[in-house]
Amino acid sequence: MSRNLTPDKTGKPEGGRSFAEFRQIIRTGVDLDRLHPPCPAVNCIPPPFDGNLLQIMPWPQYQDMTDHELRAIYEYLSAIPCIEGPPAPSVLHNDCT
Repeated sequence: MSRNLTPDKTGKPEGGRSFAEFRQIIRTGVDLDRLHPPCPAVNCIPPPFDGNLLQIMPWPQYQDMTDHELRAIYEYLSAIPCIEGPPAPSVLHNDCT
């Protein structure tokens, strides 16, 4: 399941991330939430899975985007209204209330 990039109640995309964090995520694929840590941590998935990186997002295709392009995506995502919905199965769900 991919992560939700839409804004949370702060109006910032990707769960309230700053533009600098968003740019880091897109350019490197780093999972700042560490939702799936590498082994031997608890609840880990064994190699070749790398829990330090986002596995679903095709970040290698986006890593060479310019800051201007990434800012445009960030601002677009910021313009999408936060729509409250049922809780997601993870701690990363958006809470618009």
